[in-house]
Amino acid sequence: MPAFAPPSRPLLWPGSKVLAYQLEINSFPLPARAELRWRHDGAQYEASLALQSLISVTRSSKGAITPQGLEPLRYGEKITARGESAVHFQRDKGIVSFSNNKPNAVLLAGMQDEVSVFFQVAAMLGGSPQHFVPGTEIPLQTAESRAVRTMVFVVGKTELMDLPGGRVPTIYLSHTEPPAFEGARSSKGEIWAAPGLDYLPVRIRITEPSGTTYDLRWSQTLAP
Repeated sequence: MPAFAPPSRPLLWPGSKVLAYQLEINSFPLPARAELRWRHDGAQYEASLALQSLISVTRSSKGAITPQGLEPLRYGEKITARGESAVHFQRDKGIVSFSNNKPNAVLLAGMQDEVSVFFQVAAMLGGSPQHFVPGTEIPLQTAESRAVRTMVFVVGKTELMDLPGGRVPTIYLSHTEPPAFEGARSSKGEIWAAPGLDYLPVRIRITEPSGTTYDLRWSQTLAP
């Protein structure tokens, strides 16, 4: 399993902004939307990814910006009609703790969460885009609501995408999760990062082991 090392190359943080998306599930347009929010002052950040449909899901992250990258302090996940699950990055103790009583995990250098990872990748691409040629791997340790996992993004080709918000040049990145048990399907995450929008994702597609696909397609950029 690849180990994550904090970036040794320059990082360039995206400016504060909100990206709005149209959401499709299994290729069907829905009366649904999503927003990726990012705000920072150069030292601290707050970010969230919210999906609004029949069921609303909000994932949020806050923490510090350092020369080595983002250092999340708290990650939260809230689903309609349920309480919030939280992950706490206890840097003084070197552990990650979970509000659902899952066992603590070791807090590794450079660890991200399911929201901060978008902005960490954007800063890495923005800081030295010439180093991320097709085939380059970006390993990241990521904490989610129940566990810690290793995500290895693989850089793909550049692509001109037609999206609800317009035609946008992008860089494709993907990661595939190993199946939870023998015979099960893998899950897959894909993002299309836009250099013209500080390398933030203008498309996010998640394919679950069940085969269900969530496709977020950029529609507009809003002020934070």
